Amino acid sequence: MTSALSSAILRRSMLCMRPRFAVRSSVQRALSSLVCVLGVLSVSCAARVKPSTASDAGNGGSDAFGNVAASGAGTGSGGQAGGLPSRLGPDGGGCQQFEVKFEPKVPTVYLLVDRSGSMFHCLSGDTGSAVCATPANTSWSNLKEAVRSVVGTLEGQVRFGFTTLWGTDPTAQGTCPSIQGMLTDSVAPDLNNAAAIMAKYDALKFPPNTTQAGMKFESPTSESIQAVGKALMADPTPGDKYIILITDGQPDYCDDSNSLCAPDSVVAYLQTNKAAGISTIVLGIQTALFDLAPGILQAYANAGAGEPTVAPVKPGLDAFSFYDQCSGVTGWRSDLVALAKPDARGTTLGTYGATPGPTKPYMPSAADQTQLVAQLAQALAGVKSCKFDLGGHIMVALGQLDLASVAVQGKVIPLDAANTSGWNMTSPTELQLFGSACEVWRDPATTDIAFNFPCDVIVE
Repeated sequence: MTSALSSAILRRSMLCMRPRFAVRSSVQRALSSLVCVLGVLSVSCAARVKPSTASDAGNGGSDAFGNVAASGAGTGSGGQAGGLPSRLGPDGGGCQQFEVKFEPKVPTVYLLVDRSGSMFHCLSGDTGSAVCATPANTSWSNLKEAVRSVVGTLEGQVRFGFTTLWGTDPTAQGTCPSIQGMLTDSVAPDLNNAAAIMAKYDALKFPPNTTQAGMKFESPTSESIQAVGKALMADPTPGDKYIILITDGQPDYCDDSNSLCAPDSVVAYLQTNKAAGISTIVLGIQTALFDLAPGILQAYANAGAGEPTVAPVKPGLDAFSFYDQCSGVTGWRSDLVALAKPDARGTTLGTYGATPGPTKPYMPSAADQTQLVAQLAQALAGVKSCKFDLGGHIMVALGQLDLASVAVQGKVIPLDAANTSGWNMTSPTELQLFGSACEVWRDPATTDIAFNFPCDVIVE
């Protein structure tokens, strides 16, 4: 038989089967029995249907995912599989069955961790010391153990990177690398990266956070966000890109200038990153001394999600206050120029509206280790991909999608041609969940998604 003829027969045989493709994602558990599941699969997800043989006639089996393995007779007869008749092939024989694997959309997540001076104060007892004598009694140590727990569980499913947020005042002989666009203490993103990240994290010593002018560790949040954004934009790896911003204090320009100004810059660059396809999820660590105002964290969360954002100003102020109070601040004015904004009263670095978007920041207590782990795990559930790539294995007929079905946790998700609140094929090889369907899938407790594409839907 010629190669061309063999290919033709194989193709016709593949088209006559009626596979059910199912995805079963692995469950990851953090502390307090928290289920944390990402839509990036640690196992190959496949129909796993075995080839038909004469000896299989009338016998149905099931695969590792609980799917019925369709069995068919040899030439000339049709068998039964789980009570369903097998379909005959074009030459009168049982349909040839094959395996199709779904390729996960693996997200890339950069952990941007605050290393400013406030992270090293005591959470209880002697809270006035610049550096706590008991490392375990600090936000820094508690957060590090939470990161160790969650990242170690998910490293096979997410390309984790790591960098810190700190610097000392360069106008007073300090060093602030992020102002020059450099990442600090960086570990480049990769799968199975927990050991490298924690080796870097563990090697970072408590800083010499003295009260000496220019030498205490500051919070150049905007500059760090810019540097991480550039690194992610330059990363050619397919999949969604995220920053997890973890901070406990007020941002600045590696100085002690007006505290109103830097949050405007943070919002602006979160919005710039989002426009480039990079989302930011915000964890604002709460302590008795350095709790960030909810309005600032809300603005960060909305800007990072590409949603309407309310200007992060104190009561009694408005967006005009940014220019009025910040136009003489070196860092804010540099951003004004870099963002090509008008040098005029009323100008803001960020873009603001009257009402906030729906996304909320995570606000765990630094003193509650269980809460830190739980909320970090929940934040990472937000990177769970709602896109499923079938490329390289099958193509589907977009005009026959009403014959297919998708179920999450056993509940059928509606086909949605408007791409607002169900599932749809964005191309012949990519399926995507939208709106409420995506939100249900991203719930940390959601562990199961199944796709059913009958033969009539498959075109290749």
